[in-house]
Amino acid sequence: MHKGAKRRLILSRMIVVSLLVVALAGPYNPVPVTEIDETPTITVLSDETESMDIFESGTAEEIFDKLQDTTPARIEKMQGLRSDIGDGILASSTGDDHIIVVSDGNNNFGSDLAETIDFVSDTGTVVYAVTQTPEENDLSVEITGARTAVLGNENIVGVEIRQALADANYKLSIEVDGSPVSSQTVAQTAPLKIVSFSSTFKSLGPHLITARISSGDDMRSGNNVFNKTIYVVPKPRILLVSPDADSPLYKVLRSLYETNTAPSIDDANLTDYKAVVLDNINDGRISGNSIGKLREYTAGGGGLLVVGGDNSYDYGDYLGSSIEAILPVESFSSAYAGSVNVVLVMDISGSIKIDKALDDEKAMAINLLRDMGRDTNAGVVVYGDDAISVSDGLLPMSSHANRDTLVDRVSKLKISYGGTTTSIDEGIFIAARMLDNTSGQKYMIVFSDGAISDSFEDSKIEISSMDTTETEIIFVMIKTNVVKDKAVKTNNNRGDYFLKVLADQAGGDFIQLELDQRLDLKFGQEFPDLPTGDYEGYAIVRLDEEHFITRYLNISGSISGYNDVTQKVGARRLVTTSMGKPVVTVWEFGLGRVVTLSSDNGNMWAGALYSGENARLLPSTVNWAVGDPGPEDGIVVYSGDMNLGSPGTVIIRCNEMPSVVFSGEDVPVIQTGERTYEGVIEPDHIGLFNLEVSAGGVTLEDTAAVNYPLEYRDVGNDPDFLEAVKHSGGGVYTVDQAGSLLFSDIRKNSIMTSEEHVSLSWVFLIIALLVFLGEVIVRRAKGIIEIKTRRKGRRG
Repeated sequence: MHKGAKRRLILSRMIVVSLLVVALAGPYNPVPVTEIDETPTITVLSDETESMDIFESGTAEEIFDKLQDTTPARIEKMQGLRSDIGDGILASSTGDDHIIVVSDGNNNFGSDLAETIDFVSDTGTVVYAVTQTPEENDLSVEITGARTAVLGNENIVGVEIRQALADANYKLSIEVDGSPVSSQTVAQTAPLKIVSFSSTFKSLGPHLITARISSGDDMRSGNNVFNKTIYVVPKPRILLVSPDADSPLYKVLRSLYETNTAPSIDDANLTDYKAVVLDNINDGRISGNSIGKLREYTAGGGGLLVVGGDNSYDYGDYLGSSIEAILPVESFSSAYAGSVNVVLVMDISGSIKIDKALDDEKAMAINLLRDMGRDTNAGVVVYGDDAISVSDGLLPMSSHANRDTLVDRVSKLKISYGGTTTSIDEGIFIAARMLDNTSGQKYMIVFSDGAISDSFEDSKIEISSMDTTETEIIFVMIKTNVVKDKAVKTNNNRGDYFLKVLADQAGGDFIQLELDQRLDLKFGQEFPDLPTGDYEGYAIVRLDEEHFITRYLNISGSISGYNDVTQKVGARRLVTTSMGKPVVTVWEFGLGRVVTLSSDNGNMWAGALYSGENARLLPSTVNWAVGDPGPEDGIVVYSGDMNLGSPGTVIIRCNEMPSVVFSGEDVPVIQTGERTYEGVIEPDHIGLFNLEVSAGGVTLEDTAAVNYPLEYRDVGNDPDFLEAVKHSGGGVYTVDQAGSLLFSDIRKNSIMTSEEHVSLSWVFLIIALLVFLGEVIVRRAKGIIEIKTRRKGRRG
C-alpha cells in the first residue's frame, strides 16, 4: 500500500472514530411535546374552621362529589380555631396536581399563604379558589397603636372595625380605664373602617382602652369587645438647641417632655437624652466636634429632629456639609413632577419563557415602581393568552403598603398557562380603561419581546380608538432570541418593526433593551410652587398615610414659607406642600431616627403646624424620633396584648435572671442575649391579667389583655388570597361557576408543554457506517482494478 493510500485510510478511520465518540456522547434534538392529562389529580381543601360559620356549609363536599366521578380526587378538611390554609396547601401538594381551596382565605397561623401558593406553583401544582357569599354578617373590632405612651402626651390609637358584608349599622363605645368616654352610631359600607381615638394619661403604669360594638346584624358577639393595655412611662428627656426661647415649638416641647435647652451641643452629654432638636441652627454654629458627637449619638440609636427657618438648610449653608450627611434631605431646590398616573403593561406570554426573559422584565418594572414619587398613582396589567389587571386599578404610591403590594405582585408573576397567543391589544385596552377617569399626566409603559404578530392588527385598531394626545405610550422591546434567531428578517417577523409601528401610531416612544439593561424613565414635568388663595401661603398635605407619624393625623391649612430641600434616596416624605415640596421627611440613620421639618418653629412661617388639629404633628414626630420612651436602666419589659390560642412573648432587659408571673403562675424564662431574657405565655382564657416581673429586688407590675382568637378577627373573603391564586396561574370561581367551569379549566391547565430529547446518535452511527463502508468499497474496488491491470499486463 503506497503512502497516499495509507494516509487516506488513517483519515477515514479517524473520521469513523470521531463519529462514534460523538454518538456515544448522546446528542439530541429538543422537541416540544404537548401532553394532556385526561384524569388530573385533584385535592379539595375544605376550610371548616369557625370563621366559616357565616357561609353555607357543605360546598366543598358537593364539589368533591362531582369530581370523584370523573377524575381521581380526595378531600382534606381544616377545623378548629386556627386557619392554617398555607400549611394545608403545602401538605396537599404533590407536584403537577390541582388543589381547590374552599375558604374565606383568612390565614392566621402557619405558613404565609401567598408565599405558599407561589412555592407550590413552581412544582407544577395549580391552586384554585371557590368563594362564597356570606349568609350572615359578622363584625369584629380591634385596637391598634403603640403599647407605650408618655405621661401627659396625647396618645392616638386606631379602632378598626371589620365586616363580612358591605353594609352594617352599629354602636361603637370606647372606655378608658373602665369609664365611658365615647359613644357613636356608625354606618359602615366598606369591609374595614378605622376610627382614630386619642387619650391623655395623667398617671404612670398600666392603663386600659376598651372598644365595644353592638349591632342587630351580627351573627357573632365573641369578637365585639377588644381590650388594649397601654403602659405609661415618664416624660423622656429632650435637648433643644435653639436661639429662640419663646416659639410655639419651644412651648410644645416644654409642655410635653422633660426639655433642656442649650445654645449648642458642644458641652452636652447627648447620651442623657432620648432625642435632640436643632431649631434654625446655621451650619457655621455646629463645630466639627459637635457633628462627630451627633453622628455617633444618632447612629447608636438616638433621635434627631432638625427644624428649619431663615438660618437653616438652604439659608444655613447645609448643602454639602457634614450635618447634611446625617439628614434625609439635601439643601437644594426639588423639582415637582406633578400628578402622574402610570400603568405598566407586562408581557407574560409563552415566548417570554423561551429565553427566560421574564425575570429581567420584572426587574425593569420593579425598578420603575420603586423610583416613582409618592404623588404617583400606579397600576400593573399583564397579558398572555388574555389580559388582566393585577393591581385592581391605580394605587397611590403615597401608601408604603401599596408600593410594597405592587412590587410583591410583580415579583411573583409567572408565565400564563396554556395557549400560544399574545394578546397585547387586550393589555392596552385594560390599561387605557384604567387611565380614562384620571386627571393629570398619563403614561402607559408597554413591555414586549416583539412576538405579537397574531395581535398586531388588533393593537393598531385599539390604539386608533384611544385619545393618544392625553396618554403617552412608551413601547419597550426586550431583545430576546425570538427576534435574533431569525435568519431572514422581514417586516412580518421583526418585533422591532411591530412595536415601532405601534409607537409611531400612538405618537409615543420606542425603546429597545438588552436582557441585562434597566429602563430609566422619569415621569412628569416641573411646576412652580404657587401660593394658595389671595395671600402668601402654601397648602400642606399628608402625603404618606401609612407612617407612624401621620397614620392617624389630618393635616390641613397653609404655611407662609419653607426651606427648599430635596429628599434623599431611601427617605420618606410624610408631609409636603400641595406641589410636592418636602415639609416633614424621615429616615433611619444607623440605629437612630432622623426627622427634618423644613419649615420654621412657628414664629414666621409655620404657625399652622402648631395649632388646631395640626398640633398633633410635632408630638407624633418627636415620639417617633424617640422610639422607646421608657427608661433604659433597671428592669425594662417589652410585652403586648395576646389573642386566645396564640402564644405571647415577654422580653425583659435587666442585669440578672428575672422571675415572671402571669395570672399568679410562673412563666419559664430563658436568656437570649446579653442582659436580655424571654418568656412565652400561653393563655387559656380571655380577660385581663396581672403580669409581674422581678429582678434585683425590684418588681415591675403590668397588665396584659387576652382577647378573642385571631380566627374571629378577619371576617369575610380575603381579596389578597384571591389575588395570590390568580397571579399563580389558578382561577377564582363562585359556587355556581365551580360546578360548570372548574373541571374544564383544570383540564386546560393539565395541558403541559415539555421538551422531549430525541436522540441523534443514530445519525452519527449511520454516517460512521457509511464512511467505513465507503472506505472499504473504495479500497476493494481499487484492489480489483489493480489485479485486473496486472493480469492484462502479463497477457500482453
